[in-house]
Amino acid sequence: MRKQAITFLSLFTLILVLSIYYLLVPPVEEENVTVSSQQSSTIDILQEELNQSHESSISENNDVIASAKSSQKEIDTALSSITKTKEIMKKEQEIVSLLKKNGYKECYVEISDSNIKVVVNLKDGTSQDANKIIKAIHQYLNDNYDIEVKFVTE
Repeated sequence: MRKQAITFLSLFTLILVLSIYYLLVPPVEEENVTVSSQQSSTIDILQEELNQSHESSISENNDVIASAKSSQKEIDTALSSITKTKEIMKKEQEIVSLLKKNGYKECYVEISDSNIKVVVNLKDGTSQDANKIIKAIHQYLNDNYDIEVKFVTE
């Protein structure tokens, strides 16, 4: 009789624990994954890669700032790097806006050191179009940048 009572209590306890666990654990929701048949344009892909590059740079510098092992010089360098990256991002967006105002609907701008890389989605891009873009950027920035213009068609 004693073995039966121990077996009953053991099974009852097991069932009780599993029931409580089942009630307290939140249900796992299925993630809806949608597959888009629409292909991204070259400019969208370039912009996404550039944004990821900027965000990773900022994130790395934030990690340096947050680290207790970082010296004051490293923190100052990281802060200036973050500021520079954000300024570059702002200039890139301003140039994209400028080009859109000039009639180029889809464009990509990347600034690195003293170079500006511009990619414009234009079916029949000519040297006159490239010259117009270069002049607009030079007038806007008043800086000595080497500007490279590339036309793509989608």
